Amino acid sequence: MDVVKTAARLLRAESPSGGEAPAARVLIEEAEALGFSPSLDEVGNVEFVLGEGEHEVLLTGHMDVVPAGEEQDWPYPPFAGEVVDGELWGRGAVDMKGALAAMLAAMERLAADPPPGRVRFLAVVQEEVGGLGSRYAAERLSADVALLGEPSSLRLMRGHRGRLEIWADYEGRLAHAARPELGLNPLPEMGRFLATLEAFETATHPDLGEASCTPTFAGSQPRATNVVPGLAQVCIDYRFVPGEDPEAILERMRLIAGDASVYVPESQRQSGEVRMNYPMIFPPYLVEADNPLLNAALEALGQKEAGLWWFTTDAPYLASSGAVVLGLGPGDPALAHTTRERVATSELDEAARAYEAVSRKLLEVLRGG
Repeated sequence: MDVVKTAARLLRAESPSGGEAPAARVLIEEAEALGFSPSLDEVGNVEFVLGEGEHEVLLTGHMDVVPAGEEQDWPYPPFAGEVVDGELWGRGAVDMKGALAAMLAAMERLAADPPPGRVRFLAVVQEEVGGLGSRYAAERLSADVALLGEPSSLRLMRGHRGRLEIWADYEGRLAHAARPELGLNPLPEMGRFLATLEAFETATHPDLGEASCTPTFAGSQPRATNVVPGLAQVCIDYRFVPGEDPEAILERMRLIAGDASVYVPESQRQSGEVRMNYPMIFPPYLVEADNPLLNAALEALGQKEAGLWWFTTDAPYLASSGAVVLGLGPGDPALAHTTRERVATSELDEAARAYEAVSRKLLEVLRGG
């Protein structure tokens, strides 16, 4: 198969979170053309397996993409899949349809000379909004190790910090701004809380570095310039490391938040007939540097040490199945979610070869070779 053409076709199949069906159809058609028998599970994940045996390697990534924003802000249309000067442009080129196309190409290469064991392809839904697809699939997965195709410029990755979304609500009492004494303005108290956050103590991890506490939204309701608001809200993006307890972080924040209601919101997501509720807590993940599967993958790639992602991924949910999750994806992660998203076509071909090589090496190690 032509990995670039497949990736471009995937980019043209617009697939926002919850609307992945167009991309799923492309993957199914491409896989069938290669002689595989893909299927859709109850949430819309695309899956097929090559080979048989005791051990399994999973090649996985997500089909959904974040919104493209205004088309005029892009040098090239975000859903046209154009190749310009050796680069494939568009939403999802890096995050992460390029990786899915490369994984398909790797499956074709593996099928030409099947390794001992199983290699499973899995493309999931709704990663960008909480990981419903991976959470659902993890309940039945039995892979020994997974290669997750989030962008890494083809450097092997072994983990990331977690994310905790915290809201603080300050209740006020509405009044005309010309008579503020008739109401209760919640904004000053919220302001004091924001100022105090600058000194909020965070933990440090020897591998993942320092946690971070970043206010990302502040607003009031109603949004009127001549009204004392009845509600003021602030959102804090807290990136936490292993050893930090989300509930303990919340309690510490409540101590400095005054009369605010401090909480982690819960998200409800649905795909097909499957509904999931989960709090906006996205765990950290880390593979130890001396893990033999990690080091086998590094050897296959000719790399000396693995890196760390600065964003969260589906790795913790996939790992709940018992798999060791390693990261490897084409594209510069700094281009993800931007209007400059693009990936070198040569890197897509290189990714296909890398997925094949690492899969073979991992199955060899798992078999005891």
